[in-house]
Amino acid sequence: MTGGRSAGHMFDWTYKKRLKDDLENWVAKGWVSSTGAAAILKDQEQDDGRSKLPMALAGIGVICVALAVLAFIAANWDAIPKTVKLIGIALLVAGSHGLAAMAASRGRKGIADLATGFATLVFVGGMALVGQIFHLPSDWAGGAFLVCLGGLAAAWLTGSKTSLTVAAVAAITWQVMRPEFGVPNLMATLTGLVLTIAVFIHPVFHPSRLTRWAAISLLWVTYGRWFADTADLLSSGDDFAIAMLLGGAGGLSAVMLQLDPVADLYVKWSSDRPLRGHGHWLMARSMQDVGVLVLSILIVLSLIVVPEVSDDLSFLGLLPLPALLPLGTALLLTGTGLLLSFQTAKARGLFAATGLALLAVLMPVANMNVLILAAVSLAALIGLCALGTWYNNRFWMLCAYLALTAEALWLLQVTIGSLLGQSLFFLVAGLLLLAMALWLARLFKRGQRPAPPSPETGEAAP
Repeated sequence: MTGGRSAGHMFDWTYKKRLKDDLENWVAKGWVSSTGAAAILKDQEQDDGRSKLPMALAGIGVICVALAVLAFIAANWDAIPKTVKLIGIALLVAGSHGLAAMAASRGRKGIADLATGFATLVFVGGMALVGQIFHLPSDWAGGAFLVCLGGLAAAWLTGSKTSLTVAAVAAITWQVMRPEFGVPNLMATLTGLVLTIAVFIHPVFHPSRLTRWAAISLLWVTYGRWFADTADLLSSGDDFAIAMLLGGAGGLSAVMLQLDPVADLYVKWSSDRPLRGHGHWLMARSMQDVGVLVLSILIVLSLIVVPEVSDDLSFLGLLPLPALLPLGTALLLTGTGLLLSFQTAKARGLFAATGLALLAVLMPVANMNVLILAAVSLAALIGLCALGTWYNNRFWMLCAYLALTAEALWLLQVTIGSLLGQSLFFLVAGLLLLAMALWLARLFKRGQRPAPPSPETGEAAP
């Protein structure tokens, strides 16, 4: 307990120290008033997480009450008539939604969300009970689909985050368990796409970390199901599957990383920039986080796994539609972003780092030389590290550093045969990194120099 508590205090202190530094800069730039900064710091000192404890306990309590109701019905199954069971379930669902509406009208959003979540859980349990009442054949995929529809209805009508989470889990279950795996089904694919969009947009209007990650997980599962269904018809061995995995997963992760910046740049250069909501910004940030995480994993995976599987991978015939679609979109976004961001060095860095990461992921499909693969992979991970530093995103830096560590340990064992060769390899890599760090430091220092004063006004040029 002592170690966990000290670690929590350490992270809390680090966050507060960074917040104080940021507030100092924001006040100096006029973004935040001095009074506002003081209020923020005071709130941070007072808020130690206890304010969220009642809602957390209430959420657990709601789940327990829902389970108690279902257990009571199951325990008295024979004693309760079918009509009473059905009416009781319907009244519980309707009454819970009525309570949620009453709480929402009085501004008690937390209670409204809990009540709607309880109604959704009762609806889920009621689905199973109705099946037992009428002795219906078990159909897990169909049941999950109905639960998803009910959860989506509750989530969109009331803004409930709990119901949206249930709907996302149900949609994932439906995608995994629906029949005829490996056989393309246009109607099922379109239905899955509609469900994914309905789940994905909800956190934009009703921000929540849990629902954002649930929606992104559903996006990957939906894409993976379509990918597997269409790729199964074209599969011709492990080489084919690996090439498709690299192209498809790498392309989608690169799209997630670049989609919002490209849209932002397009709007910036074409018209007045519309204001983005808080939920929009958070969803875009979560998508970028997942994109960096998956790219970091794929870079290491492509270096470690692919050379062990085959020596004759080739671009020719190995990247069909499921891989080419996201890959082509990612390359198009990279090119578009570089063109539109010609006056934004930070944006150019993002698109260049993403393009280099894509190159590292796809490199084994065209070249199996371990030294070349290692060089490109190291460069790509260093690019992601630099990107995380430039954007002040510690999660990106953590992903890239962990991937660099895994890759360095692997290279230490298998890349070069002798200890002398290994030491030479890492010495050269270290010197190159030091040289690049020195160059970047000078570049940033030069960019921060104040502009010379204008001869007309005597003031610094903007």
